[in-house]
Amino acid sequence: MSSRANLAASGRTSGEGSWDIRENSVRIVALSWGLCAFFPIGVMYLNLLLMLTALAIAPDWLARVLKLRRESVVLPIALMVAWTLLAGAVGDWFPDTATRLFHVVRVALVLCIGLMLTPSEARMALAGFMLAAVFAALLVCAHHIWGMPDWAIWNGLLSSRNSFSSGNMITLATACGVYFFLGILKGLQHEDRWPLLGAGLALAIVVALHAVSRNSQLLLVLLLMTAVVCRFRSLRAAVAGLAVVVALAGSMWQFSPGTQSRFHELLSNLRAAEVGSSYATSGGVRWRMYQEAAQGMAAHPVFGMGVGSWLPHWRTVWMELEKDGSPAVQRQFSEINNPHNDFLLAGMETGVPGMLILIWLMARFVRTGWRQYSAAGSITVVMGVSVFATAVVNAPFRDAAFGMTLLWLLAVSVAAHGEVKP
Repeated sequence: MSSRANLAASGRTSGEGSWDIRENSVRIVALSWGLCAFFPIGVMYLNLLLMLTALAIAPDWLARVLKLRRESVVLPIALMVAWTLLAGAVGDWFPDTATRLFHVVRVALVLCIGLMLTPSEARMALAGFMLAAVFAALLVCAHHIWGMPDWAIWNGLLSSRNSFSSGNMITLATACGVYFFLGILKGLQHEDRWPLLGAGLALAIVVALHAVSRNSQLLLVLLLMTAVVCRFRSLRAAVAGLAVVVALAGSMWQFSPGTQSRFHELLSNLRAAEVGSSYATSGGVRWRMYQEAAQGMAAHPVFGMGVGSWLPHWRTVWMELEKDGSPAVQRQFSEINNPHNDFLLAGMETGVPGMLILIWLMARFVRTGWRQYSAAGSITVVMGVSVFATAVVNAPFRDAAFGMTLLWLLAVSVAAHGEVKP
């Protein structure tokens, strides 16, 4: 009799242990994704697969789906996917069409799984991200002092190699904005305030002095201003805080000759592109790509030129612009797979409605956070402004190197609110 009781008890214990694993798997993967925010893109896709698996085996998966349906941002997400599919069905099929459709579905999936987290899981993911940002800053400092081995796991963080390097600096700037906001919250004790402000200052220095990406440096200033506005929510106090941010930005400008030279170079590039003398520069090619995308949207305002139409169109345009350029330069610039502006890309390929849906989606995220009147809501505003600004000068919705983790964290910040507000 006692052996049967022991067997039953051991069975219950085993079942409860298995049940605990299913309940905590989402929390563990959420923390992992946050901690891996600056790792190579393959690690991000691995975390995506792990998160899908964890959500599928979670005992409360149905409650999570019902929670997702109540989120106010789900409607623009669904419309983004639906309109892209409609534009793809109506328009021509291009070699890049399948890739573009994949990325639209990927973005929707990443946003939805972020929204499905519980508040405690979301806070765990955000905490992992903030810790990862501090570790990334320390790693950059160690690299400049002692030198770090050229390992693939962090070479996108330590050197400027590709879009992932720029994406890392943009993500660091976003973390800096969050740290700065948390550090100026009302009612914090000094022992809590100064570590937050110190971490934010360290990240700001890394972005200002280490980053080659001008976009991340401009974004840093914008996010610091956003944090001040979210903290005070009154014009008079916000103006004083913004003045301090401008003063800090000016001091960093003075102590960063590399930043000054990069922005002077940008002005020279734009002047050369404006007169049509040369587009084969970072600023010049962006200027011309913006023009081409805007013209394509104006010529096909309803359904656009077709999903995936950008790359073949741009190849033709660039070959005409740089007929006398070297083959290496032609290959480098003709294979740019987006105009470095997600809104113009959506407008060109899916028409004005596609662009407006994307703007609506980003505005809905920011509005959702602003209406919370809480620290979690303000973090959503900072994240939303970061993604919105990045989408103006890069392609987080098209390029996973920019948007894989940043978009997920944006949705996670909404999940951290707890109560759903329409």
